[in-house]
Amino acid sequence: MNLVLVISALAALYLVSQGWKNRLLLENVSVYDTHILTDSQVKELANVREGSPLYQLSLLRISERLERNPFVKEAVVVRALPYDLAITIHERNPIALVSTVNSMLSVDDRGIVLPVPLERKNDLPVITNVKAQLQVGDTVKGNLMQAVKFITDAGKYGPSLSASIAEVRLMEGNIVAYATSSSLPIIIGKGDFERKLLYLHEFLTKVADTGSSDYSYVDLRYDGQIVLGNADAESSGSGFRSPSSGTSAEGVSEKVN
Repeated sequence: MNLVLVISALAALYLVSQGWKNRLLLENVSVYDTHILTDSQVKELANVREGSPLYQLSLLRISERLERNPFVKEAVVVRALPYDLAITIHERNPIALVSTVNSMLSVDDRGIVLPVPLERKNDLPVITNVKAQLQVGDTVKGNLMQAVKFITDAGKYGPSLSASIAEVRLMEGNIVAYATSSSLPIIIGKGDFERKLLYLHEFLTKVADTGSSDYSYVDLRYDGQIVLGNADAESSGSGFRSPSSGTSAEGVSEKVN
């Protein structure tokens, strides 16, 4: 008899709770943590109507709709009782623009290709001379990924160094940077970016502002020195001479302590 009474009480509570849930109607959608997408864009992607029964909305389906947008890495959707829906967006943030033969795109720090933000970020560096055919959602590879890693690592040194990089150009076997304060090509090469960014900082703060025109390129590929040399940076092949080959007698080396 006691068991029957307990089951009856639980059933009654369940019916009451279901009736209470059915009376909860959506009044507002709150959006959090967006920087690229606007609140209205997120609400449009969520595609939920005010007045909908709150407990009949599928939170999983709403998240899936939101995550179809290339800028949305993850969407967390929860019911904010009694009448609201809360959406927290974790965005993919573009760290550079990518200029291809046919289009302008952007890319995040993991190499995911994104559209250009609607409000174009003029402070983003541009990766140029990209031959690959890219589509939104692709993951970049090879030399282009090296450029992405270089720009990402520059951001770890703080906004001053990151903001000093205006362009990263892909060349055969190398990536070449151009600073906002100098039109000189700065040969980065591949890998070892922590050291090369230290050298780049040294060059920009101690050498670039001297106004000297005795060199036409800067080479950061060699450990222990910043090589300032004379060569045609737009010539065929890598476009630059190696000081170790004996072909850069006019080059100048600045020691890095």
